[in-house]
Amino acid sequence: MFNDKGLIDRLDQANASMLKLSDDIGKMSNRIGDMADRIGDMSERIITTQEMQSNNMEKTQQSLLDMMAANNKLVALLVEKKSD
Repeated sequence: MFNDKGLIDRLDQANASMLKLSDDIGKMSNRIGDMADRIGDMSERIITTQEMQSNNMEKTQQSLLDMMAANNKLVALLVEKKSD
């Protein structure tokens, strides 16, 4: 039915182009999947770092509060001693 060599060649070229495009899309999709995995790994590390920093901040704040309380006691003792 189709004896036109030019038409057959164009259909073959179109088919080859579609297969190449499909292959390229598959490769891009794999790369996107890999990037998503790396982003997931990085976000887990960020969360771990934030948790560690939060714990460190809590300990620092508590240390400062303890030091301020000790300083207040010391000042109170000095004031009391000077009053005597």
